[in-house]
Amino acid sequence: MTPPIWLDELGQRRPTFQCPRCGREAPILRPRQEHLVLLGWRLYSVVAVVSWCGDAHEFILFADAEGWCRMIPVLGEEA
Repeated sequence: MTPPIWLDELGQRRPTFQCPRCGREAPILRPRQEHLVLLGWRLYSVVAVVSWCGDAHEFILFADAEGWCRMIPVLGEEA
């Protein structure tokens, strides 16, 4: 199956990562900080996002420049 093409607000291709479960490409999202409240998320916390392939991915939210958030993938489990 060919994955969809994800575009950002400027029409540029959004960066992707490979799903660790199924191997399909999934987009790396970049929400604005003011939208975190609407989603019920907080900075520096772990959030789970279900991708188009149906697998849930966990990310840690970090503040980025100009009011954006960077979602860093959680790669392992705490021992």
